[in-house]
Amino acid sequence: MAISSLYTEMFDINRQQEMRKFFLDIASYGYRKSFLKNEIITINCDRTYIAIVTKGLIKQFISNKNGKLKVLYLLQPGEIFGEFSYLGGGLDLIEGQAIKSSEVSIIFEDKLNAILDTNLDLYKYIARSMSRKFRIVTMQLSDLIFKDSFGRLCDFLIRLFYQQGKRIEKGYVIDIPLTHENIANLIGCDRVTVTKGLNKLKKEGLIEIEGKKIIIKDLYSLEHYADL
Repeated sequence: MAISSLYTEMFDINRQQEMRKFFLDIASYGYRKSFLKNEIITINCDRTYIAIVTKGLIKQFISNKNGKLKVLYLLQPGEIFGEFSYLGGGLDLIEGQAIKSSEVSIIFEDKLNAILDTNLDLYKYIARSMSRKFRIVTMQLSDLIFKDSFGRLCDFLIRLFYQQGKRIEKGYVIDIPLTHENIANLIGCDRVTVTKGLNKLKKEGLIEIEGKKIIIKDLYSLEHYADL
């Protein structure tokens, strides 16, 4: 199966939009907290909660004591964090940081339980969020095991489009303010390797970069590199 077909099914745009709309609709039940660009996401509470991103863009990552990190997810408005602790208990070892100025709505467990009394769809969309994250991490793990750094970069661009991109006349646009360092942390390599890889793709006419936007101009050829 072609990568595009696989990701079309995994990250169905209608299902993702439906999930995001649901969480944004219930965001009014929580309290809002804002974060500046590059600020670490801290909630500072000992209660279980789910936080809904209402503005901006947040990256979630794991890190070690030496400061090395691996980015797992990029959360845009309508996407959530905290659901693993809410349903599974225990501490969540995943950290967060605002890529740009962001806002979240924090809904604590008692309010979540009250919502469930009248709207069981909450379970469905929490499960959808967790399933989506599991698939993202699974594909990242697969790339780390089976692909070289250039293949991981190509696969990442394709996957990110299906997760969060848009179709435009010129091709497929990824309008997310990611630095080369951000991308390196997402695909598990260094910044220099990302820069060289993007320059190679630009030179071959497969992508175009406009400011902070990445436009995929030749999805088929990008898939070929990702499959090597």
